[in-house]
Amino acid sequence: MPAQPDPVLMTNKDAGFYPTLGPYLARHDVHRVLGGVPWDEDTKTWIILKTPGGELRGFCAVNQSASRSRRTMLESLYTLPGHDDATDELIRTAVKHFGHDRDLHAIVRHDIAPHHEKTGFHAVKTSTNMTTLVRPADIRT
Repeated sequence: MPAQPDPVLMTNKDAGFYPTLGPYLARHDVHRVLGGVPWDEDTKTWIILKTPGGELRGFCAVNQSASRSRRTMLESLYTLPGHDDATDELIRTAVKHFGHDRDLHAIVRHDIAPHHEKTGFHAVKTSTNMTTLVRPADIRT
């Protein structure tokens, strides 16, 4: 089996963004899994995983919006059916690229929270369906 391609980071300004993620941004089944709508915002960098054949395995976004109390949010984490193995890789990639200098925050379904905890996130609040997590920044020296 060929190795999986490296994750690709892109924004909504990249030419391949809408052809890649456009079909998923407005799908009800994606919204149900996420617990909300994966909004496309200029402050987001999307992490995209594909198969060796170019099919989408999963995606997530890191939102560095200053309007949200200067929080850096890991959000909109979605894996296509049959690609649950992509969850950990998406989170690790987000931590690798964005887990420095600022804490990472996430609000996810309870069943996804353990994947975040593997990379240093810890739960700070729970509700009926969701867990709020924070991962302290790895301060660069």
